[in-house]
Formats: sequence, structure tokens, C-alpha cells
Amino acid sequence: MKKILFQSWQQTAVFHNPLKEGQLDTQNIEVRMDPLTGHQSTFNEAMEGKMSMLFPDTDYAYLEERAKATEAACFMCDGRWRSATPSYSTGFLPESRPQRGEAVLFPNLFPLAAFHAVIMLGDRHLRLMNELHADLLEDALALSMESFRECHRQDPSLRHFTINANFLLPAGASLIHPHLQLLGSPFPGTHHQLLLEKSLAHFQKHDSCYWLDLLEEEKFREVRMIGQMSDSAWFAAYSPMGANEVNAIWPDTSHFLEWKASEVRQMAEGISRVLKGYHHMKFSTFNFSCFSGPVDRASPEFRCFLRLVNRQNVTAHHRTDDYYFQKLLKNEIIIQRPEKLAANLRPFF
Repeated sequence: MKKILFQSWQQTAVFHNPLKEGQLDTQNIEVRMDPLTGHQSTFNEAMEGKMSMLFPDTDYAYLEERAKATEAACFMCDGRWRSATPSYSTGFLPESRPQRGEAVLFPNLFPLAAFHAVIMLGDRHLRLMNELHADLLEDALALSMESFRECHRQDPSLRHFTINANFLLPAGASLIHPHLQLLGSPFPGTHHQLLLEKSLAHFQKHDSCYWLDLLEEEKFREVRMIGQMSDSAWFAAYSPMGANEVNAIWPDTSHFLEWKASEVRQMAEGISRVLKGYHHMKFSTFNFSCFSGPVDRASPEFRCFLRLVNRQNVTAHHRTDDYYFQKLLKNEIIIQRPEKLAANLRPFF
């Protein structure tokens, strides 16, 4: 029995199209299903011609204007984080606001989990995606791993951790200054829980790890593979959960406390390269989440896993790319085929 099934099915829509002088138009629709979760993504090749409508060009003049207008009140800028941000008890973390290079970690003022930290990505109030360099990301990710280790040591009930990012306002950021968000909880979030449950079911059925099976299959097919590093593999998602989704798997680690400096560096390097590719493709915002297995045990059924997607470009009146189809039906629209995305991003690896 084949372990990984890339399932899809076809539909056809037929109508008189006013954009083609009322001629009868036939459009082919492909629906893809994620091999693990069953998540559906829908592709209509006619949508590729709507790219400029769905993703209007970034208005860099507007972005500069908003950055200048918000910098004076930004609590991260000009060292204001030293007095304007909350801090941890030194009984919980060794430092109240841990620092590494230009990266600084402090509590979220309105936490959504028992451990909810923010990491400031450098002193600059505005950076473009291609300016989030690997060294800066590496410092932030190293802080993340150190904080996860200390959190779990202080409170063993904190077992489930994720690293997350909202970059610029259309991606959900409440401020322009670049930052990451860390979550640690006794229980995983909804999608995190689904990944863990489905991974375990695959392991029990096939006596093998889904993530390693997926990686083997993607390497064999090649069309969605983007790049391979020593400790991670990067590829386009077959059935994406967001626009131009890129995934990464760390084959040798099931949770963050197993990470060494090499895994941290590979995550920083890989994200930086993808963001340079997104920037080259004229996108300006993104989200990512990186998932860990429970840190109190080895999980042969799971591997650390990243989802990285781009969001709407910065414009004065941007449209949202997240609506009923995604939020309520839990489907996604494929703007360009994942195989084409992988081809566009390979030169950056």
C-alpha cells in the first residue's frame, strides 16, 4: 500500500463570459487534498491571470509613510523596549528580557498562552522581506530555543511550543517593527493538535513517520522540491493552506529541545532565502508557524515542521486574502501551482 497519496480531482465550469465577448467559456478546476490532514486547495488556471488584481503591487511610498508616522510611538524603537515592554521574573527565565545580538525577547502584554513571548528583530523600525537576514533570524531563533528549554524546565506542563510571525499589517501584525511570537502551552492549538493526531495515526497504520515518508516522496517527484540543507528540506506544499506556501521538515528532530545550533541556523537560512524569493516575486508580507512535537518525550511519529506563506501586499487599501473560503470552509485558493512556485524559488537555494 502506498503511504503518501497526492489526491486531486477535476471539475469543469461552463458559462458565457463577458470578458470574451459573451462566448461560451470552459474553465477547468483542480481540487487538491493534503495527504495528511485532508485540507483542500483549489486551483483554476484562469486565476493566474488575476494575479495583479488579487495581489496589487506593493505601495512602497505608502509603506515608508506609515513607517515614519509610527516610528516615534513604537515601543521597540530607540531603546524604548528597555522601559516600555513587560519583563519576566528572573525566577522564570535567567534574564528578565533575554538578548542575543540585536534580538530581544520579552513577554507579550496580552498573552494567548501560559508562555507567550515577543522577539524584537533588530533596532530598525522598517525592514523589507529581503532585509531579514539569516544572522538576525538566527539570533532570534536561538533565543527561542533557549526560552523553550528554560520554560519547560521551570514548568514541565509546558510541552507544546510554536514559533510564529506576522510581518507587516496585511499579515496581521499590530506594528510595523519586525518581530516573532513564541507560544508555549500544556496543550497544542487546533491545527497543531490535528498534525499530531494525524501523524500518530499514520505511524500506527504504516509503522513509519509520515514526515519522512512525505519527504522521500517529494524528493522522488522533484517538481515541488526547492532546496536541501544538511538539517532541513524545503519544498512547496502540494495542497497549500495559504498563498505560495513553502514547507520545511527537519528529518532528525521531533521537538525543539532536540535542536542544536545547526538546526537553528538552517531554519534562519532557509526562511531568509524564501523571503528573498518572495521579494523577487514582488510580495511584501508573510506569516509562518513552526511546529514541534511535545518536548517531554521523543515522538517517532512526528518531525519539526514549518509552514511559510505570503499575504497581501502593503497598499493604502489592501484587500484581505482570507475570507469565508479559508476561515469557515477551511479550503484555500491556489494562485499559482506549487510546482511553479518551487521552480521560482530554487534559484535562492
